[in-house]
Amino acid sequence: MSDSYGKVIELLAIERDSEVFGLRIKLSFTESAELIWITDTDTIENIAAVSEFNGIHKYRLSLQTVWDVNQQQYMGLITRTYRDHSDRFQFACSVSFRNELESIKNARRLDDLHTLPFLSAYRSEPDEPIAVPTEEGTDARRFGRKRHRLPLKLVSATMMSLIFVLLLSSFNYSDPSGIPPRQATTATVEVETVIQLLAENRHAIMAKPVTSLEEETEKQPEDHDLPSDTVPYLELDEFISFSIPKGYVALTFDDGPSKHSVDIMNILQKYGVGGTFFFVGTNVKKHPDYVQAIHANGFSIGSHSMTHSQMSSLSYKQQEMELTRVAELIENITHEKLVLFRPPYGAFDGQTEALSRHQGNKMVLWNRDPEDWLTRDEDKILDYVQHIEASGSIILLHESQAVVDALPRIIQHLQDQSLKIVRLQ
Repeated sequence: MSDSYGKVIELLAIERDSEVFGLRIKLSFTESAELIWITDTDTIENIAAVSEFNGIHKYRLSLQTVWDVNQQQYMGLITRTYRDHSDRFQFACSVSFRNELESIKNARRLDDLHTLPFLSAYRSEPDEPIAVPTEEGTDARRFGRKRHRLPLKLVSATMMSLIFVLLLSSFNYSDPSGIPPRQATTATVEVETVIQLLAENRHAIMAKPVTSLEEETEKQPEDHDLPSDTVPYLELDEFISFSIPKGYVALTFDDGPSKHSVDIMNILQKYGVGGTFFFVGTNVKKHPDYVQAIHANGFSIGSHSMTHSQMSSLSYKQQEMELTRVAELIENITHEKLVLFRPPYGAFDGQTEALSRHQGNKMVLWNRDPEDWLTRDEDKILDYVQHIEASGSIILLHESQAVVDALPRIIQHLQDQSLKIVRLQ
């Protein structure tokens, strides 16, 4: 599961300290804290252009950014809500903002944030309006507070020392990658374990019946099995893909295999559409039979790394391990070369590109993200899909019950627009 699951960044105001501007945010996951986020002026101006802190609306920053191929620019996403109504806006953001966002996503506890130099604790001051400069030279009036840079928490030196010692004692210093000792298992041993699990499940996995929206009916799997050579597909021409040609749409499912994999597969089969699954190696080791079933039924499988690590934060050798270990696991189940790769969090660097090219991979990103991992609400997921230009999109979804419940209506909506729903290869 992604470290970003459950994290929410609420944007409260834009702050000023002398000539320095920052974002006042409320970060919530295991706990909540109000923080000041000092980032680049251009990104703050772009955020100010799509927000107005009038005490009526609430704003939430997405934890994801996407690469806009046309503008050659990273784009952030902000959601504005008022009661039950919400609107989503994109804003151009810098590479530094994107990297800072990734650092926040990877924090496991609030206490981890004291290591991030761009964050400081917020202390309230008397309210006063501030003016954020815009590109046109006019002032965008935003309601905020003057800020003072403070440490996140004033903790005694003794307590910090004890915590530091306890943390140090929990790590294995013989492994410079920072990957827990269990993950040092060789690829050969992992593959042998997976083969053994498959051998113990020779009866294979039986497809579960798919129910309609109106009523539940008993169906045998063969009633809607779709031969593998008839599953609609689209061949990707580019090494890195954020979108596909107009008239097509790709439904992609991250972080499996899981208990939801077969339900998703059955729904795709029922409607005669394609789907692409990006599997994490640690989950492949747990559910090799699901991988086998999805491949046998003609759906596309890609790599989502071995441990769902942020690739751009790893060394060359660590990235190589993340790619090769999961590839060996999946290839020993499917007996086909693994081609597709999606970097976790959409984060990659030059080393990731070089390794992917060397292994003959195609990197698949996305241009539509309903943030289903955050809402866990089937109606909100469907509402997002119904209000986008879906033609030519790669839609990012995750394996969850909410996605299973929303998927039939998502497919029906896309088919009503005469779009061809394809698997990628």
